[in-house]
Amino acid sequence: MNKSNYTFLKHSNLILILLFIISSLFFGFNFKSPDYNLPDTTDTTDTYVDNNYLRYDDYTYNKNIKTVLFHNLRDELSYPTLPLNSNEKLKLSFDDFDTHLKTYYYTFIHCNVNWTPSDLSPNQYLDNYTEDDIKEYKYSFNTDKAFVHYNLVFPNENINIKLSGNYIIKVYDVNNPDLPVITKRFLVYENYADINITPKPSVNPNERFTRQEIDFEVNHNNFEIFNPYQSVNIILMQNYRWDNAITGLKPKYINGSILDYNYEAVNVFDGNNEFRNFDIKSMNFNSQNVFRVQYDNTEKLMNVLLYEDKPRAYKKHYAQPDLNGNFLIKRDDVNDTETDANYVKVTFNLKRDTLRYGGNIYLFGKFTDWKFKDEFKMAYDTINGTYHQTVLLKQGYYNYMYCFVKDGSKNVGDISYIEGSYYETENDYTVLVYYRNPMENFDQLIGMKTRNTNR
Repeated sequence: MNKSNYTFLKHSNLILILLFIISSLFFGFNFKSPDYNLPDTTDTTDTYVDNNYLRYDDYTYNKNIKTVLFHNLRDELSYPTLPLNSNEKLKLSFDDFDTHLKTYYYTFIHCNVNWTPSDLSPNQYLDNYTEDDIKEYKYSFNTDKAFVHYNLVFPNENINIKLSGNYIIKVYDVNNPDLPVITKRFLVYENYADINITPKPSVNPNERFTRQEIDFEVNHNNFEIFNPYQSVNIILMQNYRWDNAITGLKPKYINGSILDYNYEAVNVFDGNNEFRNFDIKSMNFNSQNVFRVQYDNTEKLMNVLLYEDKPRAYKKHYAQPDLNGNFLIKRDDVNDTETDANYVKVTFNLKRDTLRYGGNIYLFGKFTDWKFKDEFKMAYDTINGTYHQTVLLKQGYYNYMYCFVKDGSKNVGDISYIEGSYYETENDYTVLVYYRNPMENFDQLIGMKTRNTNR
């Protein structure tokens, strides 16, 4: 073969290889519409480039921001849910340890049922302005740790919400609008669907004493729904937790306007146990489940040591009132808890004679955002045979549990490993009914109802 023919073949092979790579890249993509039946509950924390990447979830991006509270104004212990076109309002509040006063702005993002941004523009779901500043702030008073407290109540005269569905509120510093400070989920709902919920022990004999089955019916008698098998999405929640919500449910039967979800092995949750609790509303005496209160002259903070906890997995269920994982910020001897409640260091101790390999134990509850964060991961003391952790918390009344998380799992934990699971446990269950009209491009929340297992 002469040199010219060799050169021609060499170049031809290179061209063929390049064409193959380009065609593989182009035709190898799998373009498909999002699955609106299954909310995205995957924890992608490790895939974010940095902590300022916008999450469509409850998240605090700045370590100086503490005690983010979000609820309906009618009740401090309520969930952040809002009936559309009502007089009710939501309240967001938080503390900033950086005491230099800042101008914080907020805006709203409408989301699909799976917590991805919808195709709506802000002007389609918001009235008046699409962003505004947080005007109310107060400085802490006579506290060991100084902070600035911020309050926001909405809807207000500057921003109103026009459509139902899933929403994210995004808070950011006016000087850094692309860097979120806080994101929180909330729901705006309509009352087009009547929901009947029936909680009961699991019908599976093997789960009869440990799990709870939630049967329910949805009646849309006064609201026309096209093809409910495709257009209706259901989310079933326990104690308003997104981490273990049941999704993607389809009606078992349809009888006229009634959608029946009476399944026997699908709508089932671990009953878990009643939440542990402690009371730090006062530092003047050892209150409920508090072993010792002591002032640390070095750190200039009050230290609270709780009584030693023990595993409950193999003990008889003991009914006691709780807040289903919630917490309440309160200081007894002051006029304004928001600014006068102290931050204290609370030490938790869980007795366990041996280290549990293959995973970690975390403090768990609403005060952890129902997430497994490093600051709430327990360390093991081999000398004393205990798991322990110290956490900075604002004075109040707290519910908590211990949850075991296997290595490699970021968003799924096992409460029953330490706490046990019992069908008698008192829990709140919420059914959310979403409808996507074929003529619309968003998921409408047409019904919401909560039922307690004991009431």
